[in-house]
Amino acid sequence: MSALRSYRLLVTWQARRMKMFLPLGIVVQALFSFGIVAGYPLLFPAMDRTTILYLASGGPAVSLITVGLVAVPQLVSQARTEGTLDYMRTLPILRVVYLLADMTVWLVVVVPGVAFAVVVAAIRFGLDLHVSPLVVPAVLLVVLTATSVGYAMASLLPPLVAQMASQILVVFILMFSPLNFPADRLPDWLAAIHRVLPIQAMGEVMRGTLAPDAFPLTLGAVALLAAWCVATFAASSLVLTRRA
Repeated sequence: MSALRSYRLLVTWQARRMKMFLPLGIVVQALFSFGIVAGYPLLFPAMDRTTILYLASGGPAVSLITVGLVAVPQLVSQARTEGTLDYMRTLPILRVVYLLADMTVWLVVVVPGVAFAVVVAAIRFGLDLHVSPLVVPAVLLVVLTATSVGYAMASLLPPLVAQMASQILVVFILMFSPLNFPADRLPDWLAAIHRVLPIQAMGEVMRGTLAPDAFPLTLGAVALLAAWCVATFAASSLVLTRRA
């Protein structure tokens, strides 16, 4: 069976397997983004344009990141427990094709929420966003990196540990990651950690494409995401192959 045909069939299979989750996941992600864009401003008595742009771009960024680092580890760990991954390994397909097909389905989950968050932010704050054409590859890079990291967590850690780690990441992403605020507000030690982790870079890439007039898109952030993406994708693929 060709890789392209395997990919198409696996996308269909994964979509049908997740048919109960897909519509709910799309709605939850949209509401999640809406909550950040519409709810976070209530914490600030007054906001300048920089704060508004951080919140407007932070909603889509958080939506993308939480799917990859929270939802993916939980569902992949569940698939390991149920034996779905063991069944997949009996099929005559390349493991990398399976990973790409699954990530495609996750992309379908997050994109509507991102688009919804951008529209809500523009309306809520009266913004005239000049979105960069690079927003499409930026979203793809962030989604691919986040889901690759999530897959690596679920592949390398025991299922229960992976699920618990994903819950801890929710708090870390929402409260202690420079997505809705500048990184210079963090303690020095935490800022140093974020310079190595991909979360801050994901926020920078999203801001640099959703509001390029205010935030630069740096090559360093793109390179860091690419490195994390390649490393974790390769780790997940290697684990799936070795356990075949």
